[in-house]
Amino acid sequence: MGRVKGDGRGNQGGGRKKGTPNKVTRERRELISEFLDKEWENFQLMYERADEDTKLKIYMEMIPYTTPKMASVEYKEKAKPKTYMDELDEISEEKTRQ
Repeated sequence: MGRVKGDGRGNQGGGRKKGTPNKVTRERRELISEFLDKEWENFQLMYERADEDTKLKIYMEMIPYTTPKMASVEYKEKAKPKTYMDELDEISEEKTRQ
């Protein structure tokens, strides 16, 4: 029978810490990085020869790798704190209902 989640024993198996890339991911990134370093000059030459539409497409596809994405922000107006006049109005309304 397997362990029940939350049995209080914690993570006894060890494993990777959160955020640590696994071996395959690390190796793949290193290979891609090496390829890009080696082929950068060829890429620049091909880019210079490309038509304007292709250049724009390449540029737009590369932006997410160099520029952090902006998170959308939603503004919620805070409720205004009650003033003494608001409280007096509420008391007055209660008194008139009685």
